[in-house]
Amino acid sequence: MTAKSSALTSDDPRYKEMFNVEKEIEHSGGVMIPDPYPDFARLRSQGSVFAGSLMMELTGRPDHTSPQRKHFTALSFNACSKALVEADKFSSAHYQEQDSVMKNIGHTVLTMIGNEHARYRAAVQPMMTRDQAMGWWTEMWIEPFVQILLDGIEGQGAVDLVPQLCGRLPMHTVTAAYGLDSNEALEFRDSLLTSMAPVLPEAARAVAHEKVRQVLLGAIAERRAERRDDLISRMIDAPFTDAAGQASHLDDEAILSFSRLLLLAGGGTTFRQLGITLFALLSNRDQLEALRADRSLMPQAIEESVRWNCTDPLFYRMAMSDTVLDGHEIPEGAIIDCCLGAANRDPDRWERPDDYDLHRPAKRHVGFAAGPHTCLGRFVAAAEMTAAINALLDRFPKMRLDDSGESTSIIGGLVARGVNHLRVRLN
Repeated sequence: MTAKSSALTSDDPRYKEMFNVEKEIEHSGGVMIPDPYPDFARLRSQGSVFAGSLMMELTGRPDHTSPQRKHFTALSFNACSKALVEADKFSSAHYQEQDSVMKNIGHTVLTMIGNEHARYRAAVQPMMTRDQAMGWWTEMWIEPFVQILLDGIEGQGAVDLVPQLCGRLPMHTVTAAYGLDSNEALEFRDSLLTSMAPVLPEAARAVAHEKVRQVLLGAIAERRAERRDDLISRMIDAPFTDAAGQASHLDDEAILSFSRLLLLAGGGTTFRQLGITLFALLSNRDQLEALRADRSLMPQAIEESVRWNCTDPLFYRMAMSDTVLDGHEIPEGAIIDCCLGAANRDPDRWERPDDYDLHRPAKRHVGFAAGPHTCLGRFVAAAEMTAAINALLDRFPKMRLDDSGESTSIIGGLVARGVNHLRVRLN
């Protein structure tokens, strides 16, 4: 076994700690909600926009996102889509009010608006296209890592795929894309998560934040001296248009902030969505077998899982002026709680919206958000899920859910959901 494969398949207990949805919610200061979809449906049946905070309505706790502002919740597909697409009216500028975002991640495409957002996103987007994801990303890291990870579980008989595959693949993929060695990945991810955990002591978060900063600045300095075939090198050389309209390049701080954002999201949301997708397929054997027989169904299988149960069912926007959203008056400065989960199960748009059905006619959903802030890494996430599911179907034709213990269920809060585990029998 090589050093790389050893690091990927080690029994380090931190894998189970990091890729545990309940602990993720606990560390973020969130609230566990067993199944929010009945409440989503109840509120949506009363109107497309609810005058109030979704967090307060479902948990009785105030929303930490801009608590000083009035909240409205978009629940229908049309209302949610409009709030996401019409960025001139409903902005992500409110993220700039959140110290945790600005301090721990920095000023990135998450917090930028208008022309600034367009200029910075244009510099990074070419590295994250569908072609790059299915080509460069898959060939360099995703496919080799999938094979190493499946080598590590083959012959075990029974395995929990969440810590063994779903968590490891995206984490190692995104850290490797930044030129970090597999042996460094766990330590780096641990520091990154610690730096973002509001429930931990400030001193511990500050130390972790500085560790992340120094690792990334060191990597940036090395690539400026000598380019490699990795994401940092591509960011350094990416064409960029500055505020004056002049041709330029991203500086170290911009690359650092982008890196924190992509590393955090790339190692987090994909692990949860991969688990959800596998759970959906394993719970619908006829659809699993249809996919096994016809791999061209893979895009539908993945998109349907994101529609059916997206990992982050709540995003926020701020009204930039007095306006109207789907017939509801919204005052300037109010926060729109965009409930992607409710929008994606709107019965006015989908028949049997609570069912997972990969044969469903394709329609645009908002599981990856929509508009100018559509998920930057969606194609890389899809490439990881495609490679992992294809390889599992090829290697383990008898794979099935292991129902000998606690049943698998989707758990989490309003901003992070995934399966509690994914125990399977491989033969």
